[in-house]
Amino acid sequence: MCKLLKIGRQVSGLNESKRFIEYNPEDYAAAGGEVFVFAMVISWILTSAFNPDVLKRNALKDRVGYNNLCVAWDTFPAKFIAAPLFVVIIWLNIRFMQLDFWRASMTEGLSKTQWRAVYWSNSLSVLSWIGSILIFVIDANEAPIAHSAAFLQLVVFGYCAFFMNFVETPPMYHPRGACVFLCVYALVSTLFGVFVCIQLYAFDPGRIVESEIEKARGPIPWYVCASADYAWFCCLVLQGFMRPRAPSVRAQYALISDDDFIVRSCTAVRPMGIGKNTLASSSFTFMDTE
Repeated sequence: MCKLLKIGRQVSGLNESKRFIEYNPEDYAAAGGEVFVFAMVISWILTSAFNPDVLKRNALKDRVGYNNLCVAWDTFPAKFIAAPLFVVIIWLNIRFMQLDFWRASMTEGLSKTQWRAVYWSNSLSVLSWIGSILIFVIDANEAPIAHSAAFLQLVVFGYCAFFMNFVETPPMYHPRGACVFLCVYALVSTLFGVFVCIQLYAFDPGRIVESEIEKARGPIPWYVCASADYAWFCCLVLQGFMRPRAPSVRAQYALISDDDFIVRSCTAVRPMGIGKNTLASSSFTFMDTE
C-alpha cells in the first residue's frame, strides 16, 4: 500500500501556506494495483476459510476447467470486503485517467489526432471501470456469461488505455523492450478473451454423462485457457515497469467566489519574526451571500 499512502500524504498536505499539490498520475494506477492484490488475497483467505466448496465446484470452473484468480470474491463473505475495495480500485483508475488526460492536454507538440486518441481511449476506459462493478452485481452462478463479460471488457479497454500512454509520449521516453511487451500484452489479452468466450458459449450441460463435467466443456483445454489467463495477470504486474516516462502534474489551488459564496481578499499585517520590523501577509475574508 506504499503508493496509496503516498497519495494520502499528498492530498492532506494542502494548507494556507502550501496551495498546490504535485500529482504523479502513475501513482494512482499503481495504488489501484496494490488494492487489487490486497482484495484478492483477502478474498482467497475468507473463501478458503468459510466457503471452500466454491473453490472445488462453481459455474465458471465448470465451463473453463480451472479457477480464475478473481473467483474467490464472487461469493460471501469475501464479497462484503472485496466489493467496497473494488470501488476504491475504480476511483483510483478513473483518477489516473483524468490526470493522464490533463497531462496530455498540457503536453507541447501533441497533435490533434493524438489528443483525440487519448481523450476517447481514457473516456472509454473510465466507462469500462464504472461498468466493471457489475462483477459484484451479476452472480457468477446465475449468469456466468454476463458476469464474465463485465470482466472481459476491462481486458479490452485496459489494453487500449495502456497503449495510448505510448501514443502520447515521444519514443525517446519509451522503456527498452516496450514494443515487444505491447505485442505480447496484445496477444495474451486477445487469446485470453477469445478462449474464455469460446468455453463459455460452447458449454453444454446436456453433454454431461455420469457427472463428468469435462464432456460439457468447449474445445479449449483448461490448461491452455488458464495459461492465457494467468499470463494476462502477469502483464498487469509488468505494466508499471513498462509505462513510458512522463512528467507529473502540479495543481495550484485557490479559494474563489461562486453563486452562494463570496471570497474577499484583504491584507492582514502580522510580524514575520520576533524582533524584526518586517510585516506583511495576506489572508481572506469569507462572506456567505445568503
